[in-house]
Amino acid sequence: MKNRTKRAVGIALALSLVSTTAFAASASFADVPSDHWASSFISEMAEKGVMSGVGDNKFAPSSTLTGAEFVTMVVRQFYEDKIGASGGMWYSAFMDAAEKEGILSGTGITAEGTISRYDMAQLMYNVLKAQSIATTPLSDPSKVADWSTVPSGYQDAVSVCYNMGMLSGIDSKGTFGGNGNMDRAQAAVVMSRLIDVCGDSTTTPTPEVPAGAVQILPGDSAITDVKNGTPIEGGYEFDTSGAINAAGTDKYASMNIKLGGKYSTLTFTVTAIEYNPGVSVNSWDNSLHPTLLTEEQLKDSGVKTGESRTFTINVSGVNEVSIKVGSRFCHATITGIYLS
Repeated sequence: MKNRTKRAVGIALALSLVSTTAFAASASFADVPSDHWASSFISEMAEKGVMSGVGDNKFAPSSTLTGAEFVTMVVRQFYEDKIGASGGMWYSAFMDAAEKEGILSGTGITAEGTISRYDMAQLMYNVLKAQSIATTPLSDPSKVADWSTVPSGYQDAVSVCYNMGMLSGIDSKGTFGGNGNMDRAQAAVVMSRLIDVCGDSTTTPTPEVPAGAVQILPGDSAITDVKNGTPIEGGYEFDTSGAINAAGTDKYASMNIKLGGKYSTLTFTVTAIEYNPGVSVNSWDNSLHPTLLTEEQLKDSGVKTGESRTFTINVSGVNEVSIKVGSRFCHATITGIYLS
């Protein structure tokens, strides 16, 4: 009886993953309260039709996934045109497509076995490579608390997925826990991040550029002060990681831009790699440093880990502006900086 029950649950979960978007209209589930850590990701994946419930208005966020279930989500999202004739099992066509496209390379994924976080990372890494997405590893792998235990065959995947904001630790120390099994809530999160990085159409999305805008890049004379930021393509990466300066105060992640009162709008995009940083924008024209965020922006100026957010700021008459991202424990990028 136990095996039969387990098999029934497995079939229900499988069906939930291959459902069409007709089931995506209801993105609220009885077993996913609004304060659940993955609530927004689960809702997003349900609304997009990538995942759906398991019946009775439930999502089963803590239920583990099989390799076939996760592979099915990935194949339907990125390789739908590669799905051939179905074989003897419901997942045969999806597993075959994944095998032919090479995205199972380096993994130990089996159709009916659970999928580990190591194999989840490797599969995502393989998709990035297959989609010709530029990848960059962590400059300091020690940010992964248990890096020394990560098998060499998985290190590239874990490092890249961490650095690109698709993965984070399972605790405040940044422990990866690669041998742990992946559950449905985690699947919703990593699928959301993978889609964001690859783009819904498998191309990296770029924010809309304001008409007549001037792009601000590292090295431009308009940038007058950068604290704890490293130049990257199109902007800066900021990483304070709880560092304390000699005076015993937090090191800030910030940059100042000279405007000269010539512009009316500042646009920039913050991507949170870790720590859900808050964003503040202030005029630097006097010692009061008044905020330039609107009342609505002040209510919610944070960016969730693994997500990007574009800010549009009214800077009319302002000579110098300061953008600050978090304080202690900040790891984020600022890119797409435009003045118009």
